[in-house]
Amino acid sequence: MEFKFKTDTLNDSYRVEFSMEHEAFGRWLLSELGTEPEDIKALLVTVNSMKGDNDLEKIIEGRDFSLTLTNDDVTVIANSLHIDSELPAGEDLSHYDDESTSGCGLEDFETMLESWLEFVQ
Repeated sequence: MEFKFKTDTLNDSYRVEFSMEHEAFGRWLLSELGTEPEDIKALLVTVNSMKGDNDLEKIIEGRDFSLTLTNDDVTVIANSLHIDSELPAGEDLSHYDDESTSGCGLEDFETMLESWLEFVQ
């Protein structure tokens, strides 16, 4: 997973850029996790607790995205994808999936969170 963190000097906000297949992680990072170091550290503790436990799955539901963690991987999915009735019948909207759902390995996710924590501190 490739990513870059940036600070927008015009309005003192953060921006994130992720590789195309991981764009949903960037959207989740800013809209759900945010920049509070304590929140990031708490999630890192959760990630560490997932290691080695084959039967454990944790779902963290947010306002716009849900995060699913297992001992092997992490998936982020837009909550709007759970509402099938909103999509027009017969239209192929699969090209929007990269912005709405992404997955990666647990270790890659942990590395990204550690980098994000270092960046916002």
